Amino acid sequence: MYPTAKCWRRPIVAQTINLPNVREFFVPDPGYTVAEADLSGADAQVVAWDAGDEELKAMFRSGVKIHRHNATAMFGAEEAAKESVYQETKVAVHLTNYGGSPNAMMMASTIHWNRMKCVEFQSRWFELHPAIKAWHERIHIQLQETRTVRNKFGFRRVYFDRPEKLLPEGLAWIAQSTVAVCCNTGALALYEHAPWVQLLLQVHDSVVFQYKTRDKDKLPEVKRLLHNTIPYDDPLTIPWTLKTSTRSWGHAEDTAW
Repeated sequence: MYPTAKCWRRPIVAQTINLPNVREFFVPDPGYTVAEADLSGADAQVVAWDAGDEELKAMFRSGVKIHRHNATAMFGAEEAAKESVYQETKVAVHLTNYGGSPNAMMMASTIHWNRMKCVEFQSRWFELHPAIKAWHERIHIQLQETRTVRNKFGFRRVYFDRPEKLLPEGLAWIAQSTVAVCCNTGALALYEHAPWVQLLLQVHDSVVFQYKTRDKDKLPEVKRLLHNTIPYDDPLTIPWTLKTSTRSWGHAEDTAW
């Protein structure tokens, strides 16, 4: 008698692996401070401006915490106060803005919703923000006709895949390429006009650098050089936040400019 397949199954044992904070391996030179300048809420702002969503633009200009605002609009203040709801809404809005399907939302490791809740969320989001839905439709038609997307800096990307499957990639490229150009433009300005700053790394929407600790009073110059405007008809200037540490990149804490 042969054993059934069930007899051969090994039990699945959940394991938790504590990974090190790799950023702590990056330490400044003696006498230096390591700093990270970060574009605050960059992708979400580019989506709002590219879509022409006036409500979201107004919220960003007012300085509210946009993810808390979105969670409140979607689920009410009581639910939005829960950290789990805040995080789930943040990821769900991001995926929806980038053309993600309900299935994509269900696959996200931080969202534990069934398909019905995902469908209802997206329906409600588009009801509150019809400009986002109209943006999706505009880019979809553009991809169908030209297989091309462009950002406001004048860069373009041409696709050679099946056009009916390109929308999520195209939407993401518009926002992410805009943020990358904005970030690199600021980094180049530092390189050219602030020789006392040593550039170390660029990570999508942030610039990591070090400077002599005694030069901390010059940080407002860094802020001025980093800021640049994205040339929408309604110009967008994304604010930069700053973290610094004399210990390591991983230990950097919020610092006023």
